[in-house]
Amino acid sequence: MCKRVTNTAELKILQAPLRDVMSDMARFHNKHRTFGGVLLRAGRVVVLKVENRKTRVVARGPACVKDGEISLDSATRERLGVETGTTALFQIQKANLIDEFLWAWNATDAMPRVGARLGAISVILGFLGVALGALSLFITLCPQMLQR
Repeated sequence: MCKRVTNTAELKILQAPLRDVMSDMARFHNKHRTFGGVLLRAGRVVVLKVENRKTRVVARGPACVKDGEISLDSATRERLGVETGTTALFQIQKANLIDEFLWAWNATDAMPRVGARLGAISVILGFLGVALGALSLFITLCPQMLQR
């Protein structure tokens, strides 16, 4: 399994502004969104780790957040076990496809959560449809095998 690039930074935790509440979003300086020399576009999912706790959030650039600070909403702070006004050592990783799906599946906001769950149900029903189609073809094309 390949190792993911991780940025580590000691950041002061700020209360997220009202517009970012219930959005599973973190605002921090762009240098912590740079992986392998490439800046990760705003709006992409990253994995935040503090000690033995982790969560997935949408990374955004600073909006009144200075270098050395991170803005988190209450749900994200609770999942990480951190409090406003304190500092913590954050590990920031670029998310893979599974992390992005898990972010949507567990999102605080209902819109991405419902979308992810409907998508998963659609994939399962699609596989079920393929299996039933293959079974019906087998029954139609090979009736003599079923008579034995």
